[in-house]
Amino acid sequence: MGNRAVSDTGPFIHLTEIEIINYLNIFSNIFITEEVAGELKKHKISVPKTVKVKQLSSYAKDNSILFINQQNLDLGEASAIALALQEKADYFLTDDLDARRVAEEYFIEVHGSVGIIMRALKDKIISKKTAIKKIIELYDKSSLFITRDIVNIAIKSIEDF
Repeated sequence: MGNRAVSDTGPFIHLTEIEIINYLNIFSNIFITEEVAGELKKHKISVPKTVKVKQLSSYAKDNSILFINQQNLDLGEASAIALALQEKADYFLTDDLDARRVAEEYFIEVHGSVGIIMRALKDKIISKKTAIKKIIELYDKSSLFITRDIVNIAIKSIEDF
């Protein structure tokens, strides 16, 4: 695929809850920070072997602190955005609206769990039926806060695909 992504904790948790963590394989390289790895460990989620834990440069650490202090992000999200900038990642994966907004301010393309499912459909990894099923499971079975409107929009988008 040739796509480099940095993720915070959210997509790992939500995709694990609906048993599709393997969908992250749509990205050729996924990086996380030590902070995100620690958060995943707390949630008893093992980091897939394809995911690389990367150290932040001192400059990126400073950015991370800035995001915490000025943008009200938590450490995992802040460090992940700083890593995305450091690694010049193609994508930032998050389900957090504040983290999404900050990443977009830095012109980083952002995808959440819904977007990862849509991408798996687009890349012909899953069928429309499976994509719809997993979107509904995100709503019904995961800890992701997602509105019924978003679910309906995603389903319509899948059906029109």
